[in-house]
Amino acid sequence: MTQETGEGTAEEPGYAMALANASYDWYREAAAKARKYYRISECLQIVFGAAIPVAAVLSPGDAKVPAVLGGLVVVLTGLRSVFHWQDDYLRFSQAREAIEAERRLYRTGGEPYDEPASRDRRLAAAVTRVEQQEMGVWVQLASMREE
Repeated sequence: MTQETGEGTAEEPGYAMALANASYDWYREAAAKARKYYRISECLQIVFGAAIPVAAVLSPGDAKVPAVLGGLVVVLTGLRSVFHWQDDYLRFSQAREAIEAERRLYRTGGEPYDEPASRDRRLAAAVTRVEQQEMGVWVQLASMREE
């Protein structure tokens, strides 16, 4: 790593790019996880919901199976409203792409990363700003949900 600019080699990124890479990776993984949980919960809710009338027709004198299936639908609905996986997926994806835009500008030396003396500081500040904005939206959503 060079001392003057803090830039790393292609094999060893400087602190600012390492910070951007770590943040990008976290948001990528978190978005994928949230999307997976959302899709699984949606599919299970549809399957269990559709199985209720089928179970009632197949066992007209036994309400246990439809009741259990209905309970599962309620639990899945509750989990979705507690964890907000779709909201997380969208928020994390937006933050990931904002960080990727900054990484591209940095790598190509575009504005505001065209000054070697300040480019690392500017990248670290941009990544921090994206993270703070995402966290601010989360806090706002969480406080609205608690009301």
